[in-house]
Amino acid sequence: MGFSRHSTTPAREAADHFTQGVTSLKHAGAVAARGTRDAAAPRVNVVLAKVGLKKPPARKWPWVAGAIGAGLALGGAAFYMWYRQRTESIGEALLADELLDDPGIEDRALSEELVDSVSR
Repeated sequence: MGFSRHSTTPAREAADHFTQGVTSLKHAGAVAARGTRDAAAPRVNVVLAKVGLKKPPARKWPWVAGAIGAGLALGGAAFYMWYRQRTESIGEALLADELLDDPGIEDRALSEELVDSVSR
């Protein structure tokens, strides 16, 4: 009943208190159920996995290791191709310089042909 301007009937006041009590119990039950679910979930998942009703989560590290390995293999192949091309071009340049500077070759046409064949 209280000191409000709007006087309520005792039946209405009892119904309001009952509704508030039921709402509080419902919220308390939801909080308790959530806590129980969070506490029991790991154990239930293990049991379900052992029984065969649930698959265990897939491991992600094999995919990561495979991606890193593939990247290293591709990087190594690209580096080897770059290194081989670079050493061939350096070798060709050195051979061409050696052929041009060789006093044993008297024929200019022959030396030009050798330089062209090396530089291809």
